[in-house]
Amino acid sequence: MSWFYSQMVDWHALLAWCSVLLFFSRGLLFQFGTPRLQELSSDARLMVLVFGVNTCLVVSGLSLWGSLGYNPLVQTWLGVKIVALLGYWACGHWALSQNRLHVLGYAAALLLLALAMAAAYNPDIFGG
Repeated sequence: MSWFYSQMVDWHALLAWCSVLLFFSRGLLFQFGTPRLQELSSDARLMVLVFGVNTCLVVSGLSLWGSLGYNPLVQTWLGVKIVALLGYWACGHWALSQNRLHVLGYAAALLLLALAMAAAYNPDIFGG
């Protein structure tokens, strides 16, 4: 179990940082880029990469959750993380949709993402 756990945690963390970098850079390109860069931020190839990274991130997270047997109602940090990630997904989808950036949605998504990462890196602040 320990070989699976340590490698899966490492992959999950790497995928999470890749996802954060992709979301942050796409938002910056949308907001501050030239028309060509704004077009690049919604390019189909980039969207496939984003989808692949996020799918692998979700699969690794669910695998860790299932293998460890955590309960989000008992481990409060996990419940906070799940709710924050759902909010991040909704705000992020709204922020980068309709060929323009919704700055409020982008800022809310980044704040919710920071909350989810805080819960993952320091579960003690949310009741362990």
